[in-house]
Amino acid sequence: MRPEKQLDAAPKISAAAAQDLDRARGLARIGRSAAAEELYRDVLSREPGCVQAAAALARLLTASGRAAQAEAIITPFVQAERVWPEALSARAAALKQMGRKAESLADYVDAARLNPKSAVAAHNVASGLGDAGRDREAVAEAERAFSLGLDAPETWLVYGRALQGLRRFDDAEHAFRHAVARRASYADAIRDLGQLIWMRTGDVALAVQPIDAALSAATGQPGVVAALSAVKIRLLSHIAGDQTALDFAEQALAQAPGDPRLMLDTAQLLLSQAPERSHALIGQVLERRPTDPSARRALSHAELALGHPGKGAEIAERLLAENPRDQEAAAALATAWRLAGDNRYRRLWDYQALVRASPIDTPRGWANLDAYLADLRVALSELHALNAHPIEQSVRGGTQTSQNLLQSEHPVVRAFFEAVEGPIAAYRDAVGQGSDIFRARNHGAHRVHGAWSVRLRPNGFHVDHIHPEGWISSACYIDVPPAVQDQGDHAGWIRFGAPPIPTRPSLSAEHFVRPEPGLLVLFPSYLWHGTVPFGGDQVRTTIAFDLVPDEDVAVSR
Repeated sequence: MRPEKQLDAAPKISAAAAQDLDRARGLARIGRSAAAEELYRDVLSREPGCVQAAAALARLLTASGRAAQAEAIITPFVQAERVWPEALSARAAALKQMGRKAESLADYVDAARLNPKSAVAAHNVASGLGDAGRDREAVAEAERAFSLGLDAPETWLVYGRALQGLRRFDDAEHAFRHAVARRASYADAIRDLGQLIWMRTGDVALAVQPIDAALSAATGQPGVVAALSAVKIRLLSHIAGDQTALDFAEQALAQAPGDPRLMLDTAQLLLSQAPERSHALIGQVLERRPTDPSARRALSHAELALGHPGKGAEIAERLLAENPRDQEAAAALATAWRLAGDNRYRRLWDYQALVRASPIDTPRGWANLDAYLADLRVALSELHALNAHPIEQSVRGGTQTSQNLLQSEHPVVRAFFEAVEGPIAAYRDAVGQGSDIFRARNHGAHRVHGAWSVRLRPNGFHVDHIHPEGWISSACYIDVPPAVQDQGDHAGWIRFGAPPIPTRPSLSAEHFVRPEPGLLVLFPSYLWHGTVPFGGDQVRTTIAFDLVPDEDVAVSR
């Protein structure tokens, strides 16, 4: 339990410090972040107890991608029993960027309790609750922010996402449109609006209408057009196909040839058709942003597409040295080693040891597993209320639940997490501990980090992918149609080892697992996995979740 904080007003500061803080804020507003940072640090050196300077500096550092530095600076100011709410909010923002969302939410909750009339504090809590998948609470807190007078597009976006999680789709679409009405170029809201329209209708033309309207309104604003174009590229890629997305990306890049987002998106789409040009575009981004992890991962993929596994491996190894939890780098490294004929790839892709399947347990209250699965099928059918897959996910030809199943109040769904604990414990015992990047994390407790259900229609599939935020990933089969029972062509089976990126030579899947009702498959999150399309006339329903180890679990309230 966290000790309860008490309200403290910001301490008085000297007139000189107050003047310097005003100057620093002005510098930050006009984009002179380096000068603002220097001035904030100067104030802190003269008056080390100036929480206003510490909070402002922490926010500046977080905005520039240096959240760890921000946390280190502001934490001493929030450890006392009495604390200024703005200091808590500043640390919460840093923790959120660092992925420590439970701790971030706890700080936001403390700040809102100390400042109950603050609409912004209520918004922050709503946002944190939304990140945690606590949609019902997020809706209530967003409505409290509205009641306190806040009408910000960011709050409408948080509200819409929570409503979508509750399957209140009309209300969610209404909220997203409110967000866009308040900021016509709000890329995140436009993305979510287009995605919801697509998932509800399966109509490409309807789905792109909001983004096309925003692009038309943004004519003459190059930066805004580039940001919106990046949204449209991703949307088209997932609902209209990569060629349509590439055609638009080329047009957008011609209008904004130096925009790094458009360069990376275009490079990704060019990997199969023109890997040399893809490599060149990524190189241009890295000339400006040499430490950008996304661009470096993209460069590793481009090297593999060009048949240079040694270069691809070097990049991936450096990324892993900097961050051993970089699942994308681990996948790229294993792929590079396999291409090079280096048997070290088996350390990462040891299918026999690291991919294991076993039935889930029968949860309390059911006579046997078949009876439980029958009830679970009914419960999940109620959640699959949309008509098409979400964007930026692996599903094609099916639907995915909007709600984080961890937050479901349905007793049958809640029982699922009881039913998987035994197989998870057995898996962890079987893989054991070690010094490699997977087994080194296999100690202490774990928690489920996100859970969802996917329903594939006939001819549906998952594109090969990894789970970048997971450690152990899963697939549990609930509905398995007869077409999947055919062992000849692996139709509907989960497959491992086939990279979605082009390689020279091309690489195919190396390992397959046949689905069965109630079967839980567990495997490292960095392992490429996908689904072989299947025929017939019945659906294939799964529940999937990621696990993270105790070391990643933030301190909760």
